[in-house]
Amino acid sequence: LLTYLNIYSTSFDQDVDDAHAIDQMTWRQWLNNALKRSYGIFGEGVEYSFLHVDDKVAYIRVNHVDKDTFSSSISTYISTDELVGSPLTVSILQESSSLRLLEVTDDDRLWLKKVMEEEEQDCTCI
Repeated sequence: LLTYLNIYSTSFDQDVDDAHAIDQMTWRQWLNNALKRSYGIFGEGVEYSFLHVDDKVAYIRVNHVDKDTFSSSISTYISTDELVGSPLTVSILQESSSLRLLEVTDDDRLWLKKVMEEEEQDCTCI
């Protein structure tokens, strides 16, 4: 079973947010730091994948058994200012056990459709 998350990053400083786009590598660094800080070596073992990244918003897939660890670590972590020059926090905008129930904008429908097709193919191959 999988859990899908829509998460949002902010520095709470509009000027900093406007000046820095957050790419997938920055997201990955932030998430890995949060998991390691909260759960040490066990946090580092949590597997997750990006479905889509659009600057301050990321869509993540995580195993259901790791959902609570992942959610609590990102909800309680505030990064240092080394990633974008200001501390970043991340909020969970949505959590869903079904990819079909994930709320996306019209601009996101294309990648969502592709991910759903890939997951359907994975299910039929097993």
